[in-house]
Amino acid sequence: MSETGVLWATGIMSVGAIIAAPLLALWVQRKSETDKARTERRQSIFRALWVNRRRPFYIARVDALNMVDVDFYSEQRVQDAWDDLRAHYFRQEHPGLNEDQIAAQREEKFAMLLYEISQVLGYKFGRTQIRDNIYRPQLHNDFDGIEFETRKRVLDLLRGDSLPVRFTHETAPTNNGGGEMDLVRIPMNPPGAHL
Repeated sequence: MSETGVLWATGIMSVGAIIAAPLLALWVQRKSETDKARTERRQSIFRALWVNRRRPFYIARVDALNMVDVDFYSEQRVQDAWDDLRAHYFRQEHPGLNEDQIAAQREEKFAMLLYEISQVLGYKFGRTQIRDNIYRPQLHNDFDGIEFETRKRVLDLLRGDSLPVRFTHETAPTNNGGGEMDLVRIPMNPPGAHL
């Protein structure tokens, strides 16, 4: 190759490198940002599932479970564990098992899902540690029960299914100011009432 050919080849390679370098840097930056965003989403799912291990019906846990298909799409072991747990949720009958055994199976399958997710994220938890090492005071369970019961009763009240009100021609006690109670008749439809 002549000296002119070498200069042309060197020039073309230099121009190519000048054009390619920023494009390559942009591609690397974009890939890094995409990977970081995916890792943050995965971490968010894992944390929601982790802190709600003993709250199976808590909305944050349910929402996180519903995102497993999307954010762990390429992780076959996670997908398999989630499919197994979801099938257990949807199964109507569990022949030969009582409620405690069904709940124990469900906890085991949930621990397996968390284990597989933790492996993808680089944590070194064991399945038994995930299932058993939980601090949840009984008071929190009591509060969850109270919150559920309160919401249910308020809903019943709003639907009109509870606290029935009945008007009768009964008498009610009133205080006459002297310490003694008098009975007063309460009309069923007070004047001016529109029913």
